[in-house]
Amino acid sequence: DQIIIKKVAETIVVDGNWAVAHASYRMNDVAYIFPITPSSTMGEIADEWSSTEDADGKKKYVNLWDQELKVVEMQSEGGAAGALHGALVSGSLATTYTASQGLLLFIPNLYKIAGELLPTVIHVAARALAGQALSIYGDHSDVMLARSTGVAMVSSFTVQEAHDMAIISQIATLSSSVPFLHFMDGFRTSHEINRIQLVGDEDLREMMPWEKVEEHRQRALSPMHPCQRGTAQSPDVFMQLVESSNKHYQAVNAIFEKALLDFAHITGRKYRPFEYHYFGSTMPSIAIVTMGSSVEVVKETLKYLQSEEVCVIGIRLFRPWSPNGFCSVLPPSVLRVATLDRTKESGSQGEPIYMDVCASLISCKRGGVYVAGGRYGLGSKDFTPSIVTAVIQNIMIENEEKIQHPFTVGINDDVTHLSLPLGKIVNPLNDDVTECVFYGFGGDGTVGANKESAKIIGDYRQDMCVQAYFEYDAKKSSGYTLSHMRFAHAQTLSAPYKIQDMQADFVACHNESYAEANKFDVLRYAKSGGIFFLNTKIASLPPEQRLRALEENLSPSILKTLALRKVKFYITDAGSLAKAYGLKGKINMICMAAFFRLSGVIPFDEAILLLKSSITKTYSYRGEDVVRKNHELLDAACSEERLIAVDVPSRWKRAHLTEKRRAYLNRHIALIDDAKTKKFVQEIAEPVSHLEGDSIPVSLFLQNAMLGGNMITGTSKFEKRRPNSSGLVPKWNENSCTQCNQCVAVCPHAVIRPFIVTRDEADGAPHPNLFTSVKALGSELAGKRYTLQISPLDCTGCNACVEACPESPKALQMQDVEDVLAGGGDENWNYAVSLPERGDLVDKYSLKGSQFQTPLMEFSGACSGCGETPYFKMITQLFGERMIIANATGCSTIWGGSFPSNPYTISKKSGRGPAWANSLFEDNAEYGFGMFSSMKHRRERLAANVRDMVREVGLYSNLGDLSELVSFLDEWLEMRNEKSDRCTLLFDKMKPLFQSLLLSGNNTCQNKALLARIWADRDMFPKLSQWIVGGDGWAYDIGYGGLDHVEAFQSNDVNVLVVDTEMYSNTGGQSSKATPIGASVMFAKGGKSQKKKNIGSIFMTYEHCYVASVCLSNQSQLVQALVEADHYDGPSFVVAYAPCIQQQVRPEGLNDMFDECRFAVESGYWPLYRYNPELVAAGKNPFILDSKRLRRDVTSFLQREGRFLNLEKNHPQIAEELHQQMNLDVKHRMEQMQKLAADYKSFSSQDEATVKVLFASETGTAEGLAREFADACQLSHGADAMADIDVDEINGTTTIFFVSTAGQGSMPRNGTEFLKQLNARKKSFAEGTSFSVMGLGDSSYYFFLKAAKDIEEAMLKLGAKCIHSLGEGDDSCADEGLAEGLHQWQQGIFPALGLPKPEEVPHITPVALFFSKRVVLSELEDNHATEQYYKSIGTEEVRISGVEHLSEEGHNRDFIAFTLQTGSKDLSYELGDSLEIFPKNDEEDVGNFFREYSTEWDERTVIRLSHAFGVHDEISVGAVFTNVLDIFGKPNMSFLQKLATFEEDAEKRKVMLDPTNLGHLCQDKCATYADLLLLYKSARPPLAALLAMIPMMKGRAYSITTSPSASPDSVELCILINIFWCKEGMRYGTASNMLRKLKIGDTVFCRVKPGSMEPPKHDQSVICVGIGSGVAPHMALIRDRVFASTNGVKVSPLSLYFGNRFEAREFLYRSELQQIATKHGDWFTLHTAFSRDVIGKKTYVQDLVAVNNDIRENLLRRKGLLYVCGNRNLPEPLRKSLVESFETNGKSRSEAILAMEEMFTHGRAQQEVW
Repeated sequence: DQIIIKKVAETIVVDGNWAVAHASYRMNDVAYIFPITPSSTMGEIADEWSSTEDADGKKKYVNLWDQELKVVEMQSEGGAAGALHGALVSGSLATTYTASQGLLLFIPNLYKIAGELLPTVIHVAARALAGQALSIYGDHSDVMLARSTGVAMVSSFTVQEAHDMAIISQIATLSSSVPFLHFMDGFRTSHEINRIQLVGDEDLREMMPWEKVEEHRQRALSPMHPCQRGTAQSPDVFMQLVESSNKHYQAVNAIFEKALLDFAHITGRKYRPFEYHYFGSTMPSIAIVTMGSSVEVVKETLKYLQSEEVCVIGIRLFRPWSPNGFCSVLPPSVLRVATLDRTKESGSQGEPIYMDVCASLISCKRGGVYVAGGRYGLGSKDFTPSIVTAVIQNIMIENEEKIQHPFTVGINDDVTHLSLPLGKIVNPLNDDVTECVFYGFGGDGTVGANKESAKIIGDYRQDMCVQAYFEYDAKKSSGYTLSHMRFAHAQTLSAPYKIQDMQADFVACHNESYAEANKFDVLRYAKSGGIFFLNTKIASLPPEQRLRALEENLSPSILKTLALRKVKFYITDAGSLAKAYGLKGKINMICMAAFFRLSGVIPFDEAILLLKSSITKTYSYRGEDVVRKNHELLDAACSEERLIAVDVPSRWKRAHLTEKRRAYLNRHIALIDDAKTKKFVQEIAEPVSHLEGDSIPVSLFLQNAMLGGNMITGTSKFEKRRPNSSGLVPKWNENSCTQCNQCVAVCPHAVIRPFIVTRDEADGAPHPNLFTSVKALGSELAGKRYTLQISPLDCTGCNACVEACPESPKALQMQDVEDVLAGGGDENWNYAVSLPERGDLVDKYSLKGSQFQTPLMEFSGACSGCGETPYFKMITQLFGERMIIANATGCSTIWGGSFPSNPYTISKKSGRGPAWANSLFEDNAEYGFGMFSSMKHRRERLAANVRDMVREVGLYSNLGDLSELVSFLDEWLEMRNEKSDRCTLLFDKMKPLFQSLLLSGNNTCQNKALLARIWADRDMFPKLSQWIVGGDGWAYDIGYGGLDHVEAFQSNDVNVLVVDTEMYSNTGGQSSKATPIGASVMFAKGGKSQKKKNIGSIFMTYEHCYVASVCLSNQSQLVQALVEADHYDGPSFVVAYAPCIQQQVRPEGLNDMFDECRFAVESGYWPLYRYNPELVAAGKNPFILDSKRLRRDVTSFLQREGRFLNLEKNHPQIAEELHQQMNLDVKHRMEQMQKLAADYKSFSSQDEATVKVLFASETGTAEGLAREFADACQLSHGADAMADIDVDEINGTTTIFFVSTAGQGSMPRNGTEFLKQLNARKKSFAEGTSFSVMGLGDSSYYFFLKAAKDIEEAMLKLGAKCIHSLGEGDDSCADEGLAEGLHQWQQGIFPALGLPKPEEVPHITPVALFFSKRVVLSELEDNHATEQYYKSIGTEEVRISGVEHLSEEGHNRDFIAFTLQTGSKDLSYELGDSLEIFPKNDEEDVGNFFREYSTEWDERTVIRLSHAFGVHDEISVGAVFTNVLDIFGKPNMSFLQKLATFEEDAEKRKVMLDPTNLGHLCQDKCATYADLLLLYKSARPPLAALLAMIPMMKGRAYSITTSPSASPDSVELCILINIFWCKEGMRYGTASNMLRKLKIGDTVFCRVKPGSMEPPKHDQSVICVGIGSGVAPHMALIRDRVFASTNGVKVSPLSLYFGNRFEAREFLYRSELQQIATKHGDWFTLHTAFSRDVIGKKTYVQDLVAVNNDIRENLLRRKGLLYVCGNRNLPEPLRKSLVESFETNGKSRSEAILAMEEMFTHGRAQQEVW
């Protein structure tokens, strides 16, 4: 045909998505879009054009109707399909862009659109479908599933064709009324950059079938000419109407061909439905049939080969398929055909093209042609010329029977053996094509710079063609990037495949670690004589050092390749250069300049001018200074001294890998101690991480149990990718650290962790000088040390931990990662994670405690500073060992589940961890619900079977393992719904019993079938925590319907976590319903005009949902919300603010992630609240507002983010209006929430409440107590954080403060500002201002209750009246300390407020017990059961080998030294430890009590306990009361309240509930629990209740006086026998009563307890101060030094200050101490003070401390340690004496006080008090 070209077309360098968008934008009225990779860009471009205005305010881009395209984002692809359908029936020209699962959601509507013959074009970037795994990459799986819907399908082969076919399809669909689906290969075509010729508007108008447009519009639904569509049809007519459209489809081929011809006449570009290419001189005998970009690969390969035998047929119009059209282009000479499908249809006879070709040949009477079908390119597997030659060689095999059919190409299928072997590399490109490869680091600008290069060359050099294609790691911004670029002096460059090995003229590596660690074979692409450019710090070394440094740092294989291939080698230090010009990290421009200088693709001088022009255009809005700096940087980068040529020495040809370097490269493999994991890492993960995954054979995947998509856990820890573009990691300053663990909680990648270690472990670190540790704070961590370690090879340098540190100065600061690595930081980290896990020592449901739990999500591939990962990490720390996760597709599935890196791991202690799975984007709520509902059903079956087993066997049987197992099963039935780890731990006990009974061949079990059924459901024993997680795109939009359904039912006990980035962050930052008003993002470039969906409020309307809004800036509230959500029996919904890279945080990006969270909360942009339905039943307000105060204007937040600033820049007036609206919305929302939070009490407003309750809480304890108090106080509206209140608001009111202590006396962060305001206030409070403070702290620390005392002092100073003394809640006294202090304070505070004391309703959970049929137990049986109790609490039975009375005989204070033989027991101890002895009640006293108290049972009564007290056998009641219960202990009010519930007489009950009554009984009679039970015998609780009411016996801890070095097999204790006095006389305490009767040969049950004071090293000077038995721990230190000194160890001075009452009677260890002073006087000094020896003059140890020089010498000059041990009266006067002593050393009083306080702050002073 004659082609007439009317004019020269405009050319431009763009990608396939842009090419399609440009065409579809102009030919449609409206587009309905939803983001999905890789098609999202088409919608983004269209949206941006639709909102862009010119200088006159008119739309810059318009369609053929002079109107902008209306772009509408829907909530899902299904929504877009429905909207598209609606637009079409209304007569509009409408389009959409989609891919993959998105296209599948279109399918129901495609049937409708096709059935109604509605013209439209759906543009698809074809992509793989999620099967065994998600793949965002390209193939034809999605479009092939649409082939039966009735749409015509057109394929584009190139970027140019993508533009052209978009136009031709639009013309054809209008002309035929058949909807068209136009597709291109996802990524390969959609993202390839190439030069294209644009079709102008004039040409489009000429081609447009305007009469068909009018026809379509007139078919629209309209009341002007009404009709009905979409009716329901019966069998009698349905089929006929289906067939009625046949003629339309039969006409499509001709219409399409005419459209192609018309297009050719106008543009000169000629296309056919089936493209035929043959480059031989005769006739072909073989045809290759394929579709998409592969057509170009085959065509160019055949052209290069000049094959005589082979032709190629490219399918352009795939549907409707034309058999005649196909056969007409298939030469008659062809006898064999190879079809290539980019999809797999499992179970079919063949893939679609194969089936169509076979059917066509038969219908066209060409049945003699042999057809072999093959698959290629799934998931963007590269399709290369070498693969084409393999296909040719296969189909050319002479014997047809030997031809592989079906076949696969591009892989090694060594299982089913379908794959074809590949031959040598074939490169069909001409020599004038320059091929370049660039290795970059995600976020370093390499890809952006290369795109800019392509654009510069494409725009400037019209005679050149450029092709660019980019590979991205799934690791978000911290992964690798690989740019493939080709340049040619031609108009077209068609090579849709990656640059092949040894073909690149230029290779650049912008990240030196890739070359150093041989991460990638960066020279695999370099051709002989090519150029290699490396960005490396080595370039900044002196010239004489560079070569050696290169040899030491670069992989030997790289050195060898450089030499053997004679590659020209250049280096520069781009990082240092950028930093020098104030553009740290901005290396892209420098590397681009190097590329232009070295590659010569265009003249260098021209390139520099173009680059400077580009810089000016890009950065002009940021000011002239930024432009100038970039220009100067570019000039410097071009200088010869910066771009250094390296002369490659010939010796590099012999470079080889030494064993030392091999060990270094494989150091991560050496860390793996699991054979299964090691096999996976070596065979799968390593090749993939080296970009060699294409070479992995199929068999290895099967051998690694990966069938069906299974993935091994915890592989990310072995990657060691060094994903750190900043080159900085945090450094810990232990002296400023308060061990709050907030830095750990916020770390996105779990690279900074606290470890609880022993002194020996700290000393045993590979590099102990850098393995800094300090004494661990908290009584539960006594004897342990705290260290903070950082993984330098995993840290991304995001700075979040530094920002999160609340201390001043910061306890963290950033330092160079190379310094850390050089000092052994990596070895220290590996050592730390190998140490025993000790998270079980602390409460994991607190902020601090949660961070001691090993994170079971670590080292993910998320962006540096990611705001999502900390939340996921935290839920694994809280619930990880019993949780199941359903994860919606999105960012969290990419960083959380990108093969072969799995950040979800297991506990090395238990082997348990999160079970994680991903289904799709849209169905995640239903997916998770399916998990929950099915497992709930299975668990119910398990419970039923367990009940049957317990009933059948019974609890009284004596059947060995079976009886023990049944007792465990019965216990499980009782606790099975408890949301904790207890069920899991109980199963650990049951498991070996099951195995013994079932798996070992034991046939004595009579209930084996039932046991087997129970065992089959064993995974249901734990109380599973079901979590449904995802991003806002899922929760707010596409998955909202399913989420709403799951949350709507109270019986659905599932937890939902939504990490809200406020946009579709994974697909590039498109708008969602979570996007706020005024944001300029993809799909809302003109500014989002609709405010954000308030999803939390929506779910609160159900009233049975737990709902919380959380943020990392308030980590305590976050932990509390997550724990409450998990514990709530019903659906929960937690939405978390997650800063994202797409938000464009200023100025430091996600390095400011934590501050961004803080700004969001403080401005009210992100409110914090919790809605807990459980509070309603208690009569409390279920809504708790945790951020009640706007502390900054929301504008200050908006100014931090590019998404808001961009709108100001492009549309200032719109921005101002929308941002003002947001400000109003935020304030209105806060007002509404404040009302909601205060509406539960009978106040018309908060102002009517006369009592304010404020809290400052670090871990949430003080907050919880404050809220409980406010609920009980009738005068208070609720509790507020001090940070939410201004000081002026408490003026003239009564305020109750609850204040905890953070670290060493610090005020919790949410109270700091309030205290500052108090201290800064000058004006006194008004009359009527009153207050009281309840303080929480640990009395073992110097700064006990300091924060609370600071508040009290400041309030008094301002004239406020204290209505009740400071309450003291003491955490050091275990459970009763805090509760007792709170109880005592509450007894006074309510009367002080004029209120009745709140009624306390006691709760009793009876002990599960059964009365045995046996009358009596033998002593042996009873002892055995008792031993079970002692074993359960971890004690050992130890013999007394020595009893020595240390005080004068007959003296009223009896100090006894007990020696216990521990050698044969598991009772090893460390210096400074205590021995905890568990006392027993006197058996005779117990018997007397029973005889007087009960006639129903006595000490001989036999009961069976269902594992209560750790006992699972039968036991006598007497044994329980003798060994377990503290029946003769001092009672508390709680016991009387419980006892009173069993008293029927109201008068007696009133007396029992009177607190003064208990006080009198204790004061007058030294009453015990037994006394109260006998006194109130009419209140008769059942035995099961009584066992629960009486507290268990607690161990009494006594400091060990011996040194483990000197006495490893025995311990000595120094114990004062305590005597209590009351009006009726003297009584011994329970422990003292037992101890005073002990004699040699007796035994006691005991266990070692770590001491609260950390022992010194021998080279540290020590001052010991002790009174009475407080000398005990000091004796251990002294004896340890004696032993060391005797054995030749040099020790530093130690002085003992010992005090007691009388020297003659109470000089403990007199002889021994005096002998030591004599023998070891060179280092030991003894000072004594006896207060009662001189009548009228009392001398105490503190008096000696104030005047002796060795205090100043050892503590000030030598920086020694101070140890204090005594009663609570000792520390305060001792501190004053220390200050006096320091003052005499020349210090001022303030300096002396500071020196003393610093000793306690930094752990140099330690105290143990009682």
